[in-house]
Amino acid sequence: MDRVDYIRAAEKKYHDACYKNNILFESGSWLHKPVKTVIDLLEYFNDYPYLKVLDY
Repeated sequence: MDRVDYIRAAEKKYHDACYKNNILFESGSWLHKPVKTVIDLLEYFNDYPYLKVLDY
């Protein structure tokens, strides 16, 4: 496994565990609200007829 594949696998493992062990949008959690950067970028997609964003 090369370095990039190793990093991707480690990141996937981290995220899988994170979302398995935490509840999205739970009050008091860092997953409680959307990421500001994502929200700030939404205006660039105003002309799209349909948009689905996980963080929103």
